[in-house]
Amino acid sequence: MKYVVNKKNTRYFAGIELIGGLKLGSEDYQKIPKLWSDLLEVYIKDIPNQIKPNNCIGLEMYRFDFMESRTMDYYALIEISELFDCEEDLVTKKLPKGSYISFEISFDNIRDEVERVYNFVKKEQINVHLGFDVEEYIPGQDYTKPGAKLYLTFKLDE
Repeated sequence: MKYVVNKKNTRYFAGIELIGGLKLGSEDYQKIPKLWSDLLEVYIKDIPNQIKPNNCIGLEMYRFDFMESRTMDYYALIEISELFDCEEDLVTKKLPKGSYISFEISFDNIRDEVERVYNFVKKEQINVHLGFDVEEYIPGQDYTKPGAKLYLTFKLDE
């Protein structure tokens, strides 16, 4: 499986959260497209300090009780140049400086692709930070049509 490792500076993002989280194996995944529509059609105008062109990510953060609850927090986010005081519906997140490993995957079968990457990381004993992963959407890709690609990215534990 192909991957790249890049060093990244601290990055900042703003957007909205999937209220109630995302339960593995549930129908919660069907709520994600609506979350993205809401971000890009309603909330984007309220986000200051956007970096152009927009760099969008889906951030999955694993709760402390993930093994029991099988629930994670999911955020639809746009990169910003600095954090700001949020309105009630918006959130900001900071991704730490460090080395990140990225796998190019197909958006068409994203859940299967994510599982395949996780199995590869485990099999190869790649030392990734287990608190979160990032779906990095590639500018210029059309995610409404078949064949779009994105990067599944993990912070490496150093």
